[in-house]
Amino acid sequence: MRDRRPRPGRVGTAVTALTLAVAFVLGGALVFMGSRGRTAFTDSGFSDGSGFDAVYNLSVAADGAWKDAILPDLRTLDAAEREAVGAITAELAANAWEAKSAGGAGQVQALLADTAGQAREELAFKLLCAADFLNENPGKVAKTRRDPIAALAAEQKPAFRQAVLRSLAHADAELPGPAADAVGSKTGADRQAVLMQCVFISCGLQDEAAGAAATALKQGVRDPAMQLTAFRMIARGEISWLWKLIVHNAGTAILLGIVLMTDVVLLMLLMAREHRWRLNVKWIMILLIVDFLLYFLLMPMVYMLIQAFTADGHFTLERISRLYRNPDNLAALKNTLIAAAATMVLGTLIAFPLAWLVGRTNLIGKRFFRFLFILTYMVPPYVGAMAWTHLMNPNAGPVNQVLRAIFGMGDSPGPLNIYSLPGLIWVLTTFYYPYAFITISRAMEKMDPTLEEASRIAGASPFRTMMKITLPMMTPSLIAGALLVFVSAASCYGIPSIIAGGTSGLETATTRIKLIQGLGQDGITDATGLAVFLMLVALLILFLSDVVLARRQYTTVSGKSTQPVIVDLRRWRVPLTVLTWLFALVVVFLPFLTILSISLRTDLGKSVLDISNLTLSSYVTAFREPATLACLKNSLIFALIAATAGIAVSCVMSYLLQRTQIRGRSIPNFLITLGSGTPSVVIAVGLIMTMKGNLGLNIVATPMIMVVAYLVKYLMMGMRTVVSAMSQIHVSLEESSQISGAGWTRTMLRITAPLILPSIIAGWLLIFIPCFYELSMSVLLSTDTTKTIGVQLFDYWTFHSKQVGCAMAFGILLVVVALNLLLVLLDHLLNRLTRGKSAV
Repeated sequence: MRDRRPRPGRVGTAVTALTLAVAFVLGGALVFMGSRGRTAFTDSGFSDGSGFDAVYNLSVAADGAWKDAILPDLRTLDAAEREAVGAITAELAANAWEAKSAGGAGQVQALLADTAGQAREELAFKLLCAADFLNENPGKVAKTRRDPIAALAAEQKPAFRQAVLRSLAHADAELPGPAADAVGSKTGADRQAVLMQCVFISCGLQDEAAGAAATALKQGVRDPAMQLTAFRMIARGEISWLWKLIVHNAGTAILLGIVLMTDVVLLMLLMAREHRWRLNVKWIMILLIVDFLLYFLLMPMVYMLIQAFTADGHFTLERISRLYRNPDNLAALKNTLIAAAATMVLGTLIAFPLAWLVGRTNLIGKRFFRFLFILTYMVPPYVGAMAWTHLMNPNAGPVNQVLRAIFGMGDSPGPLNIYSLPGLIWVLTTFYYPYAFITISRAMEKMDPTLEEASRIAGASPFRTMMKITLPMMTPSLIAGALLVFVSAASCYGIPSIIAGGTSGLETATTRIKLIQGLGQDGITDATGLAVFLMLVALLILFLSDVVLARRQYTTVSGKSTQPVIVDLRRWRVPLTVLTWLFALVVVFLPFLTILSISLRTDLGKSVLDISNLTLSSYVTAFREPATLACLKNSLIFALIAATAGIAVSCVMSYLLQRTQIRGRSIPNFLITLGSGTPSVVIAVGLIMTMKGNLGLNIVATPMIMVVAYLVKYLMMGMRTVVSAMSQIHVSLEESSQISGAGWTRTMLRITAPLILPSIIAGWLLIFIPCFYELSMSVLLSTDTTKTIGVQLFDYWTFHSKQVGCAMAFGILLVVVALNLLLVLLDHLLNRLTRGKSAV
């Protein structure tokens, strides 16, 4: 007899299919309900989603007052009295509505003619109550008269209301003392209006909670005609808590629904490629990372593209053409391209010989130079701009003073002017050449040395070997490093903002974006267009680096040897070491010492050698001021959260990339790379445009948007470090542990984690350091409560005190140097653990 019991594999497939179907349906339901909620909000005419919250809260208050107070009190009256009170209430509601908008009385009468299942007197009461919430009741009671009514004991209030209601039906009936004081000498409709307000006060409908809800209603529903619609919703209880939740979070519901449906489709595609219809926790991790980057990176980029090329829902080039017709925008774009291109050329010309000297020769102190040049990579670029604006100031800069004395130029300005395009290019070059240096030096260290050995054996000199063999083989890495310098210089904000601060007419795309993004709709449009320009440049660079150059890579790494040939410089060793020292003194030490000297001076016009001019007051001011301490606290918190979350994602990604063959793992890897290559100002502008509630989430002006921006930009710095370390740990170590009976978790904690721990710490630091001093995104995203130390430093330098700004800058430099020393120690430890096969 054949076994008809279902096989476990079929059961798992069925469960998976059912789970995916339910998730897809749930996503569709969220999209449908969110769309209905958004339509309801649009049709309501409310100016703010808080209007629905207020309507719901006031509806609950009015319903509670009716059921708990008014209805029991009305039942103590006879039928004639109840009918009279109902008629008066309806008339007062009609008068209040008519005062609000022409035709309001007719709306009340229409509503009372079709009560939709409500008692007429209940609907009339709630219609008047709704108007009273916004002080539309003509019978306003002064606060001094309201307080005695509100202060009545709970057991006294029913009798008070009953007496007031009878007085409404019988004008000659005796009133309680507080009500009589409130009425005063009023008669007729005015008297009736005051008495009804006395009833509302005794029901608690004018307490603090109701007042807050009424204020929210005024803010969310500003149009008078729409307020009548809100009154109707309150009276009829048209907004339930669920509907309020859907309407208020319609964008979020639509977004979650789309994300859920997209994840289901992506899971189905991955399962189909794997030919295995079973849920895998690794896919869940991949989807979580992908969802984060899709929402906070890709969606803002796509949104900006749509905004730049559409108007009123139609494709147009008008916005882009208007952008380029503006001479200021054109000048900014021209300056950006010229400065970035010149920086790319100069930076590469500097980086290649330095990388060769440090990595492939017997230069004296090459390990120190390597640390020094990499240190420059981690230093905030705007700190260098601060130093060079002082050193090369055309009037009082020390460099110009020395040059004028040497060449006998008198007191005329110059000859060098930092506040110019060449000055901008110089400062950009001095702080972005390390990007090419690191790229080139890493490639040199892994290059197969056999061709160079053959060249030397054939009698070629070290210089000829470098030019004929090393340089051609390094061409892909040279181009990759150059392109990285280009996009970094084009997207820099700190250096151009400080250089441009000393003159007029020198703007770049980033400084222009900061200047115009808050200047109305035209400013936002132009800022978006400039951001799109930078984004397209970055995408082109990324494409050239990762696609075109990847196909043209030469085979420079082989299995024969991993130790590069060290070139003996012979008689050139000392002169080249001296030249390298001179370069380091000018480019690295001089700016840092300048920052220190400015921070220690009372008067910038006097020499730092004058003892009377030395002071530590700038440091006291910088690090004792509450505002600065708050900014420092913000920077530490934001950087800690971003670095911790980033290194957690990095560890997950390193495991997926190095220890699994699961399909889909390259998707988050690509998105992380895209985020790293996207200019900081583009990320900031995109988040500002999409994270203000219009696309489901409102985190603008909150700490969350700062952390999100840092994660999107700097996540790759940690991921690459951990991935590189895990690639050096052979899988056989983990297999041996599992064969010995250890589970996956125990193996990871006892074998893999200790081996890659130095890289995990290093990756954490590589995310933390740039997040700590970040400026380009922070200056656009921060508010008074989320201001960071980089923004505070920039403000002090620009608007307050250069000495205090330099004190902050030197403090940041000390932190960066200390953390870089820690990275060196971790690098040394990792080299020992992997026997020189890996490095931070």
